[in-house]
Amino acid sequence: MMSFILLMPVEDKKCWQAIVTENKIKTKLKAGGRVFGTWSMLASPSVMNAIGHAGLDFVIIDMEHGPMSFETAESQIYATESSGCTPIIRLGEGNELTILHALEIGVKALLVSHVSTAQEALRIVQATKYFPEGNRGLSPFTRNHGYSDIELAPKLRYANDQLFVGILVEGEEGIRNLEEIAQVPGLDLIYLGLYDISQAVGIPGELTHPKVLKLVKECVKLIEAHRRVAGSIAWDKNYLQFLFESGFRFISYRVDCAILRDGFDTARHWYEELLKGQR
Repeated sequence: MMSFILLMPVEDKKCWQAIVTENKIKTKLKAGGRVFGTWSMLASPSVMNAIGHAGLDFVIIDMEHGPMSFETAESQIYATESSGCTPIIRLGEGNELTILHALEIGVKALLVSHVSTAQEALRIVQATKYFPEGNRGLSPFTRNHGYSDIELAPKLRYANDQLFVGILVEGEEGIRNLEEIAQVPGLDLIYLGLYDISQAVGIPGELTHPKVLKLVKECVKLIEAHRRVAGSIAWDKNYLQFLFESGFRFISYRVDCAILRDGFDTARHWYEELLKGQR
């Protein structure tokens, strides 16, 4: 004789709050603070976990240039969050389906590339938000909602509130349209491509040129004036200091694979020096 057990949902009105967790970097930035992290090109949950244990605020999973699938990225998200760090997914395009796939695996922060107009930025924001703030597709049976439709309405409101939406402004057109872009409602972060800024002033690649540094500071001032956060990447200690002093509150330091390679390259150099000393 076959028997069946019917599992009934637990009507706990507080259970969703343990599932839809606080977005730590958004809370920190809204309070006027700063966040510091890195980029990840390595499709490894273990690497993400190790980075988190180093005390960084965030890791950007680069799904534009890296080899990650959404399945791999989901494992990376778990690994990053378990170490107290916030994972961010970087997407190479801002179409609704790609954005939805990223959000449904549980990430609470997105960074979308190749944005050059306010209209593009608005479409991205709307694709990330549930009604009435946007048009994001809805399924309650995902990680974001604890795989349940219990207490769905408050979960949706909280998800909208906690989501951190960033864009990469790339190209001269994006720099020209920066003020309009910064006024898009629901946008949290404007990540600046420093090479694009150098191109906009006619000296491509010269990131430390006085004209480039001046425009960078002007861009940050404009972004902050519209209550958005300015972000960019630092390649060394000196540029990290420049970004910090220029008012950037979202700073990423290099890329995990480059840091790993350079670390072993340095160790190999030490070893070769020892070998030379034996001759």
